[in-house]
Amino acid sequence: MRRLAVVLLAALVLVLPCAPARAALDIDPMQLYRQMKAAFDKGAAAGWHLGDELDYFSAVLDAGRDFELRRRDDPENVAIKGITVDLAYQLHYDPLTSNDAAEWYVRLAAEAWQNDAQRGAAAKAIIAKLDAEDVDVGRLAYDADADAAALAKDYPGDVQALLGQVDADLRAYNLTQDVRWRTLALQRAAQPTFPIGSVPQDLGKVLFPMVDAARNAGRGYSPDEREAARIVASHRASAHGGLQIIGHVVSHNAYLVITAPADEYFGHTKLSPIGLRNELARIGKFLDAGWGGRMTKETVWVVDSLDDWQHQYPRDYELPRLYKRVYDTLAREDTPEAKDALKQVRRTLLVNYPTSTEARDFLSS
Repeated sequence: MRRLAVVLLAALVLVLPCAPARAALDIDPMQLYRQMKAAFDKGAAAGWHLGDELDYFSAVLDAGRDFELRRRDDPENVAIKGITVDLAYQLHYDPLTSNDAAEWYVRLAAEAWQNDAQRGAAAKAIIAKLDAEDVDVGRLAYDADADAAALAKDYPGDVQALLGQVDADLRAYNLTQDVRWRTLALQRAAQPTFPIGSVPQDLGKVLFPMVDAARNAGRGYSPDEREAARIVASHRASAHGGLQIIGHVVSHNAYLVITAPADEYFGHTKLSPIGLRNELARIGKFLDAGWGGRMTKETVWVVDSLDDWQHQYPRDYELPRLYKRVYDTLAREDTPEAKDALKQVRRTLLVNYPTSTEARDFLSS
């Protein structure tokens, strides 16, 4: 598979010209391709630890999305989708545990290769999995745990894999509020093999307050959870001054287009970033006046614009805030359509931006 990836990468570097930037913060696909190649070379030199694999996959997703959005008709666009299918299958891609906000692109890549003689079976398996997870958050939570466990099996003793299991279970709990995932997360973190001194900051912000609440007899925690929390706290204290706090940090110098320019328009209603904020404010005033469900159609159009924005600028720091704003707006509209949209917005926020303040607010609410 990696041999095929090398061939495809070599082909890309020969044929891809540079394209003009669309905005000041736009990143040319060729620049992202070079990062993709650098991530591959780095992983090959290091022996392909899990962190190297994830770094390379993240670079592939960035390059692939940029080609899809800006050079869709290039034949090389299809080649990068093929690499995406290979890595998604090999690394047990799971939208809940990924930090790349790329579920739509992974699906698109799989659809492009589903009839291929070599990649077809893997592509169809990816599509079937994403379809099932899209309609059932319980299935998504279950798969997140299973996919993290599969990575831990494939990379025995790998720090990132062990951290990933606890992270997956906490995200599953955040998504479903099913306490069995919280219990499992605490029990995994209590294992002597868990790298307690290497817990990254984002994971620690969720895990350690939960540990403190459980061991201090917080409401709703079972005896098993309290015991696991006691062990975690003890291990953490013993690790004081030991291992450096680390985590998987993607080493890209440039990402897929960081922020949306003010003059870009999204969705069927063509809302700019400023226009989207103004539309939410306008809808809020009508809700204050008692319009309720009569504003659902307009709010759903805002969600459509936000989703289009998210596809093109997935790392824009404004997106979690705006998804939370539209979530709060939908919560004021008592209609079946608003309730359906509410579930989808919550899923988008928790799945694509699980480390955001807005996502963590759901856990504490």
